[in-house]
Amino acid sequence: MTEQLLPWLKGRRTVILLGAGGVGKTTSSIVLALLAAKQGRKVGLLSIDPAKRLAAALGIPLSSQLRRLNLPAELQITGTVDAAMLDQKAVFDTLVRRHAPSDQAAEKILNDKIYKAVSGNLSGPLEYLALAKLQELSEDSRYDFVILDTPPDTHALDFLARPGLLHGFVENRVMTWMIKPFLYAGKLGFAKFLSAGEKLMGGVAKLTGVDALRSFAEFLVLMQEVIEGLNESGNRMKRLLTRQDTGFVLVTIPTRSAGRSAVNIAKQLVAMGHRAHFAIVNKCLPEELVKALKADEEATPLSGVTVLKARAKGEHDVIRDLYNAIQAGVIRVKEQDQDLGTLSGLMELAGDLEAATVDLYSGDA
Repeated sequence: MTEQLLPWLKGRRTVILLGAGGVGKTTSSIVLALLAAKQGRKVGLLSIDPAKRLAAALGIPLSSQLRRLNLPAELQITGTVDAAMLDQKAVFDTLVRRHAPSDQAAEKILNDKIYKAVSGNLSGPLEYLALAKLQELSEDSRYDFVILDTPPDTHALDFLARPGLLHGFVENRVMTWMIKPFLYAGKLGFAKFLSAGEKLMGGVAKLTGVDALRSFAEFLVLMQEVIEGLNESGNRMKRLLTRQDTGFVLVTIPTRSAGRSAVNIAKQLVAMGHRAHFAIVNKCLPEELVKALKADEEATPLSGVTVLKARAKGEHDVIRDLYNAIQAGVIRVKEQDQDLGTLSGLMELAGDLEAATVDLYSGDA
C-alpha cells in the first residue's frame, strides 16, 4: 500500500517538485519545506520558478545565497528553513570560482567580456545551475533535507537531462577542435600560429574575423578547467537523482489539461529512469462536499448541485488517471480561502496538506 506523505518525507534527503505553470507548485514546495521543518529537519529550499512567487511570498531577494526564514515561535517549528530564489549569473559566478584553477584565473573569467555577455542570458543553463546548487546542498552537512521547485513542465524534463549537458561537449572533441590550436599559441606566438590555426579550423576565422575567433578561443581556454569541473559535477548530479533518498513529486490541479500534462511528465520520468512518488492535486472540492454530493440523488438537471456533481466527477477522473500513471499516492488538497502570500496562510495550507486524504485508486474505483 502506498505510504503516507509525512512518513515518506522523513525518509528523503532530496525532493524535486515538477508540474505545469499555475498549479501551485511553488506554494507546494514552500509548504513541504515547512512540514519538514516541523519534523525538526534543517531544510534548504531552492526555486527557479520564473514567476518569482517564492521570493514574493517569503521576502527572499533574488540571489544564489540561502536566507534563513523567520519562523515565529508560536508555530512550534523545531527545524529551520533556508531559502533562495536562484539568480543565474550569481550561481554561475560561484561555480566559476569553485572550478577555476586559481583565484586569478577565476577573476579573469569573470571579467571576460564574453563571459559577461553570456553568463546571465543563456537559454537553459539556469536549470543546469539549479541542479548544481541542489547537488551542492545535498553534500552540505548544514542541511538534512533539500527541496527544489522547478520551472513549468515545458522545461522540467530538459532540466532533469541537464546533468549530462556538458559531457558531450567535453567528450565529442568540440572543445578540442575549437581550442587546441590556441593551447600552444603562447609557445609559438600568435603571429606565426594563426595561419596553422586557420587551417585546423577550416577557415572559420576568415568568416568570423580573426580577432573575434581568437577572443572566443581564448575564452574557451580559460573556461576549460571550469567546464571539466562542471562536467564532473554533472556526474555527481546523475548519482544524486538516482539515490534512494531522492524523491519526485508531481503537482497539478484537477482539470483535464493540467491532468494530461502531469500524466505526460510521469510517463517521461519513467522513460528517463525515474518515477513520481506522490502527486499533489491542488484546488480540489472539499472532501466533505464530495461525500455529500455522492449521497444526493435528487438533484434536478442544471441545478447548482448538478454542476458541482459534474465537477466532482471530473476531479475523480483526473485523479484516477493520475494514479494509474504513477501507481502512487495522489493527495487531494482543497481550494484555499486564505492568503497564500503570507507565512500564516502557508502554515494553514501546511495543516491542510498534513491532514489531506491520500487517494488510492484501482481501475475505475
